[in-house]
Amino acid sequence: MAETDSPLKLLVSSCILDFASWVLQAEVREAHPLNVELPGENLAVDQVFRLILHDARVLLLHMEFQGPRSREPMPWRMLAYMPRLARTYRLPLWSVVLYVGRGAGVGDTGTHQVEGLDGTPTLVWRYHPIRLWEMPAETLLNLGRPALLPLVGQTQIRVPAAVLPEVVQQLRQVPDVEQRHRLLTAFVALLTDEEMITMVESLIERDELLLDTPFLRRLREEGRQEGRQEGRQEGRQEGRQEGRQEGQAVGSLVTRRRSILDVLVARLDPPASVYQQVERQLEQVTDEATLTQLLMAMARAENVAAVQALLGTA
Repeated sequence: MAETDSPLKLLVSSCILDFASWVLQAEVREAHPLNVELPGENLAVDQVFRLILHDARVLLLHMEFQGPRSREPMPWRMLAYMPRLARTYRLPLWSVVLYVGRGAGVGDTGTHQVEGLDGTPTLVWRYHPIRLWEMPAETLLNLGRPALLPLVGQTQIRVPAAVLPEVVQQLRQVPDVEQRHRLLTAFVALLTDEEMITMVESLIERDELLLDTPFLRRLREEGRQEGRQEGRQEGRQEGRQEGRQEGQAVGSLVTRRRSILDVLVARLDPPASVYQQVERQLEQVTDEATLTQLLMAMARAENVAAVQALLGTA
């Protein structure tokens, strides 16, 4: 679960209106993140938002992300979370558990109770389990909500050769360039099958989708300008051509390094010290082919230690 927890939280936070509308089956007008640290006993939920629906109703949306293993059974964890949320915010409450990974949440109906001596319920609590691994990929593809498409990698993909290009094609239509970049990065981060990762990386690299952001385009342009400047200093046509090529190469290396760091943040959310260490190590890698291999390996790394090991052999 560690390898998907951070990308999922980042994805939901950046696209909360789409996610809230999906899980509630109701259009949401506004969403405001709230403190996940609950008062009293040390207790924290994964994510909680104050929503305003299109009909002006106000609702608390509570979301948990859970893999196949949990230190305490999810029903009992939810029993601890839900009363605290209700008492803290005093709003109508909708709790969702998003199960990821094959077998996660099997048998969890979302309805649980404690019975009294006579067998009648004395305590009942309900939440809404969503088992992505049971869901056909087409269910998300047909919703018309690009923000949900990164979840496809956690669903049942029966024909990857048809489904994965369709996901990439739909993400290509996202008009906001930065949003498109975030969704594509999350899509790669949430894939678990190595062959599928390779297929998607090939599609993205071919169309330069993962690198298509204003920031990275500026870096490429700076590289080209550096090349032109070196060419002018040479004072010869041959020198200018050589300088332009070198400048373009510099820009390409910078974009590769930035893409690796983007995937690192999206998948593993490392502390700032680790991020800076990785950034310094990447600056020492000057071979574009090696950086490309690192980018592909980064999308499959299970933890920060694996990332550091990869850089140690580069």
